[in-house]
Amino acid sequence: MSITVQKTIPAARMRQFHQMVDRWLEEGPIKLATNATITAMDNADIPKAEQAAIIEDRDIIMRHNMRLGLISEVFAPAIEKAVKSSRSGSEAQDEIARVIVTAVGIRQVDESELVTFNFLTQNEADAFRALA
Repeated sequence: MSITVQKTIPAARMRQFHQMVDRWLEEGPIKLATNATITAMDNADIPKAEQAAIIEDRDIIMRHNMRLGLISEVFAPAIEKAVKSSRSGSEAQDEIARVIVTAVGIRQVDESELVTFNFLTQNEADAFRALA
């Protein structure tokens, strides 16, 4: 059984996040790594269409991982307190990670993001609701 709790990341924070991600993908070390990857793929005679798909997949994975970082930044303190109210040690750490990694976010019309968390116990869900 799973108890869902929905929380919203405000639109202003989501806009800031998307600007940061776009900047990271367009500048600095990531841009250099992209250029090096493209050169390596050219040297390996990988077709341009396949190269584009590889870079696009890489960007999707990076955006997803950075989004998990945002969810952690905004909600981890409340998730940690909620889970640690009933678990300890590695069991708590594993559960905290599971809650964050399985969170599902849906962008809203106003650019906010509605994030759904799945808790395994009612006590943890209630504690999170009260804290977040």
